[in-house]
Formats: sequence, C-alpha cells, structure tokens
Amino acid sequence: MCREFIDPSFAWKNFTLEEQAKVIVAPRSNNELDATKLKTEFPEMLSIKEALVKFVFEPNKKTEIKG
Repeated sequence: MCREFIDPSFAWKNFTLEEQAKVIVAPRSNNELDATKLKTEFPEMLSIKEALVKFVFEPNKKTEIKG
C-alpha cells in the first residue's frame, strides 16, 4: 500500500528475528486481533485495508498538476 499510494519506488528489506533482537530492548510478540464479535455487532465495519484506503489514502491523494 505504501508503494501504491505514497511512493512507487519505496523498497524494504525484511530481517530475521535474530537481527530484530539485536536492535530492540524488549522481546516482541506477534498477536492477531480476532474481530469476529465486532463484525457481528457492527457488520458495516470495514477491514483495516479498506478503512485506510477510504479514510487516509484517498482523502489525501495528491492531485496531478497538468502543465
């Protein structure tokens, strides 16, 4: 999404957990939120990707200047 909406030339490099452990103070955990109950209560709720596009990227899209 970063390349699509912000910078098409953006690139990143993944690193191993061992490399990560060398640069952070506390160990990290990878957790996933289960939004099943929220979805049941609020069926109109957008996914995180859809919400980012609708409320962050699209409203802030730069307009092209035609010369």
